[in-house]
Amino acid sequence: MLERFGIVSTQVRVDLGETVPDLRAYDSVIFAGGEYRPDEFEEPFFEAERERIMEALEARVPILGICLGHQLLAHWLGGEVKTGRWEIGWLPVDVNEAGEADPLFAGLGPAFHAFLWHGDLVTRLPEEAVLLASTEICPVQAFRLGDRPVWGVQFNPQYDPVIAEGVIRAAKTLPKYGYDLDEMVATGYREYKDVAGKIFGNFFDFILKGESAHATPGTSPTPLSTP
Repeated sequence: MLERFGIVSTQVRVDLGETVPDLRAYDSVIFAGGEYRPDEFEEPFFEAERERIMEALEARVPILGICLGHQLLAHWLGGEVKTGRWEIGWLPVDVNEAGEADPLFAGLGPAFHAFLWHGDLVTRLPEEAVLLASTEICPVQAFRLGDRPVWGVQFNPQYDPVIAEGVIRAAKTLPKYGYDLDEMVATGYREYKDVAGKIFGNFFDFILKGESAHATPGTSPTPLSTP
């Protein structure tokens, strides 16, 4: 997806022990997902990452938190994350009035299908956060931190139907929990409306229009992806 938009990126694998650089030097940060649960959020493993993310946030570096990144942002900013019911597959996401007016959701309309795979969820937003989108099981599918260029999304906008099909078909245990893999795959191909292109396109467009402190209009921004 970054290649599609001509983005030059640097990946930092915090989970492999790589050091997080000073994120204030980057045009944006994509704060990606991972397999950590709420009872692990205070582990020393996350401390350096938290410090760097908070520095970038205060410097108004645009940040897009995805899945675990979304949850950690909410947690670090005073919200609450708990274990709940699983959401797996292509499901409808409802965008509220604030979401329809937000630049991240431009062109997506009042509802769209997105790929979800999570059992933990944000149950209370940080004080400044504005709710943007919800699903039936997960009321906080997306938020923005007040007027800052900081967003969290629980769904996985980086997934298209092809990528999702590979993940779904590799999950051999899903059928025993009542999931129909063929139907899940078919829903993606039937309902997908380039959510990846719109979410990431809107995020980078926001930066290039000069609406953030680190914007450089007319150039391709350099995001840092930190899982």
